[in-house]
Amino acid sequence: MSTRQTVDFKRLRHLDNLLINTIGKPGQLPGAQVLVWRRGDLPYFRWVGYRDLERGLPIEEDTIFRIYSMTKPIVSVALLMLLEEGRFRLDTPASEFIPKFADLEVFAGVDEQTREMQTEERKRSVTIHQLLTHTSGLTYEMHAEHHPVAKLYQQSSAERAPLSLEWMVDHLLKFPLAYQPGTRWHYSVSTDVCARLVEIISGQPIDRFLQERIFWPLGMRDTGYHVPPQELSRLAELYSVADWFAPNLSPETLEKAWQSGAKLKPLSGFESEIYKAPHNCLRGGHGLVSTALDYLKFARMLLQYGKWEGERLLSHKTVELMRVNHLSTDFFPLEIRNNSLKGEGWGLGVSVNMDPAQSMSLGSQGSYGWAGLASTKFLIDPQEELILIQMGQLIPPPEHLFFQYLRNVVYQALNP
Repeated sequence: MSTRQTVDFKRLRHLDNLLINTIGKPGQLPGAQVLVWRRGDLPYFRWVGYRDLERGLPIEEDTIFRIYSMTKPIVSVALLMLLEEGRFRLDTPASEFIPKFADLEVFAGVDEQTREMQTEERKRSVTIHQLLTHTSGLTYEMHAEHHPVAKLYQQSSAERAPLSLEWMVDHLLKFPLAYQPGTRWHYSVSTDVCARLVEIISGQPIDRFLQERIFWPLGMRDTGYHVPPQELSRLAELYSVADWFAPNLSPETLEKAWQSGAKLKPLSGFESEIYKAPHNCLRGGHGLVSTALDYLKFARMLLQYGKWEGERLLSHKTVELMRVNHLSTDFFPLEIRNNSLKGEGWGLGVSVNMDPAQSMSLGSQGSYGWAGLASTKFLIDPQEELILIQMGQLIPPPEHLFFQYLRNVVYQALNP
């Protein structure tokens, strides 16, 4: 089908204007890529700005990005492949593969006099379904200001510099759950546990499993846990207005830096540099690098209900189950660090748009995807046969929610 039939190019010019008027401005992404795929065509793939401000190196077609939590859908697909092989059920307790889950207690408060943490017995098992849907009761270091158990994660540094995936999961399971399993949606290290389950059930390290079962079949040559030495010049620098990875960085400090118009600076240290050589700190919740064109292949496979160039990676029924909301109304609205995900539900490793009116953006009910900490995001819309991918390297993503503007401009240019 001709691209002239999938989008209105005159209306799509608004997207060029949005990029030109936004990228590189104070407080905005120093560089970005935007990719639009529709009904078998690639009507839009543009890049603006810089991958390295200090050296004046522009974003290019094959620039490599740290995709952070866009790792989660890939790892979730890996675990679902093992579901299809009959290795477990969604309601299988995680303790069948990781016995420490059977010993977990649950946070019950802090004693007012002693300030000691109180715990209570777990009322139900943590299941694989709860891990895929972030209802397991586990937490994230990023919630340290809002929950004492997350503070324990932060103090342990297990998330920041794990010796291995096995070590990290084993270490974090020494702490109680933040909530009773199955009682609330709480964004967490659950997908890291999913990656560990892939390792245990398959008998392969997570990087090898992803390479053999997903990346190689899809031709995702630039996706993995590190960048080969000969390709390092393609890796975009990672930027912020403050030292995002400093353990004592407060939201107030970060907000003050944004408001004062602080200059973007490249981030260094473990989280930025680890991608530049092979390492053992493999994660399930983040950790992959990729390109827009590589991730498009993964998204197209999902849009095509698990099929890619004649080869089936997932059953169409598995993809259908993955992309529908699995949460009851008791869980809504979903929140991450007091930011409400209005109109969004959660599937198996992806967010699901349940109500475009509530999300306050143009779109379709049933579209799904997720985002990464460093300003990356993807969306798959089965109804419109649409894939939208944004790539950037700014932590945290711009406060004005650039992707919502982007989504509106893309949807208004679609032909029926």
